[in-house]
Amino acid sequence: MCKIHFYAIRLSHLVATVPFFFGNRTIPVSLSFLGRFMNRYSLITSATIALLSASSSFAQFVEYQYSSKAIYVPKQDLNSYEAAPDGYDIAYTQLVERHGARALSSPKYDILTKQVWTLAKQRGQLTELGEKLGPITDQVTAANKTLGYGLLTKIGEEEPSGIATRMAERLSPLMRNASQQPVCIQVQTSGKARANQTAHFFMQSLVKDVNYVSDDAVQCYQAQTQANKIDKKMVNKYELYFHKTNPAKNANYQEYKDNYKAYKTFKKSDKLEAALDELARLPQTKLLAREMLERIYTKEFVDFLEHQISDDKSCDVSAGNCFKTNTRRPDETEDDWKYVQNEVDAASKLYNMFIIAPGMLREAQAQGGEWGLKQFITPEESAWFAYQSDAEDFYEKGPSFADGHGVTYNIAKPLLKDMFNEMDAVANDRQAVKHVAKLRFAHAEQIMPLAALLHVEGSQKSAAPDELYSQQNNVWRGGWVTPYSANIQWDLFKSKKPNSVTLVKMLYNEKEIGLKDDCEVFPGTQYFYSLSELERCYRDELSPH
Repeated sequence: MCKIHFYAIRLSHLVATVPFFFGNRTIPVSLSFLGRFMNRYSLITSATIALLSASSSFAQFVEYQYSSKAIYVPKQDLNSYEAAPDGYDIAYTQLVERHGARALSSPKYDILTKQVWTLAKQRGQLTELGEKLGPITDQVTAANKTLGYGLLTKIGEEEPSGIATRMAERLSPLMRNASQQPVCIQVQTSGKARANQTAHFFMQSLVKDVNYVSDDAVQCYQAQTQANKIDKKMVNKYELYFHKTNPAKNANYQEYKDNYKAYKTFKKSDKLEAALDELARLPQTKLLAREMLERIYTKEFVDFLEHQISDDKSCDVSAGNCFKTNTRRPDETEDDWKYVQNEVDAASKLYNMFIIAPGMLREAQAQGGEWGLKQFITPEESAWFAYQSDAEDFYEKGPSFADGHGVTYNIAKPLLKDMFNEMDAVANDRQAVKHVAKLRFAHAEQIMPLAALLHVEGSQKSAAPDELYSQQNNVWRGGWVTPYSANIQWDLFKSKKPNSVTLVKMLYNEKEIGLKDDCEVFPGTQYFYSLSELERCYRDELSPH
């Protein structure tokens, strides 16, 4: 009889993930978690270790992940795009772009992290590493105050500028016409300061390469004197801030009011709450939250965070067990406030402060150097909390539940309809005001549902009702779907040949991608589609209901 040797093995240095069965669910669990689990509760055989090793890429270490706060990087080289078929020339382009990298939208993650830290300091329950967190948090807050909460950072200004420069080069025949006559470009924004700024810096960069008309703002873009403000004629909240704008209040959008109502109902539904609660209860969430916090605070303080914090939203912040933001802005309600009600909340708020750092690098350098937030969070922890953030966006704004009938993304239908209307007008020479481009500047809350409505790469798969979203069963990632300055561009091509069709190509974050699976590409091409084919295969998505 062969002897089986048992070992209690720590795997805390390994960060790859493997499937782990939890009840009737399969969830991604890191090898470090399994190591801690086995170390605490059982012995693990060398044979099991070998099995885990063989079924996972544990030699690959997790990199830091920033979810939807990842800074923008174009996904394809400018010189590698598929050429249009013979006889076709660029005739029009349109863009929907998320704003660039920004400061925190309001005093929240920094304020709450500092509240927790201050109490630990008062109680003498900080570690040596933890002593550093308070001063660094003060630096983060100072940078946000100086810049202005919610406004673009220096990198946030650079991102749309770069996209504009590359657009001008890619579409040179359109933007720099042979007659050298100024071209008309239409611009719309959500009206929010960061979207206005993004439009401003985009157009400031574009004008270096493109001679464009400066006319009435509603007809052709007019340069703005203040980056964060914009002519009201260029604001379209119904298409570019639709998650908070009721279409029933405007006659042109009345037909979409049911979609908006359904979305608002879903946001408050037990079904959504149950999925988000299940995500929060995953064993690794609590383990990694505690692991993160126990490097900063003593175990006693983390126990306090887990068991003794008030969950009463009306609690008194002077009581010593109440952590909440309350900035008392005129437009702010209690529903807008943020809270720390347990150790997971505390870790999550620290993570959400951490992920703005890359986009605020220039601001940190202006203070003397990088903030050094990586010392408080490991790559493994960032990957897990990025997954948590991605999952929340997935269910609330993305593909969501397979049996949800598109409730999270049908609210993007007015935007999609306008995009098709624009292409149809160009194809049939029916533009009310001839313009070569329409540029729209919005938010993650518009990019995510629009991508899901289009069923494009990264956004085409919903979650089965009995299967929790994970990075193992779905390709949805915030860093791909909606990093800062995430953009969708549609280029339209026409031919002078008789009976020729109009062609369309889509770029997602400047990468050529295919459209909906049942859309047939134009013969002989990989990424070109006839406009009539897109109108056919998106017929359901273009219907009001």
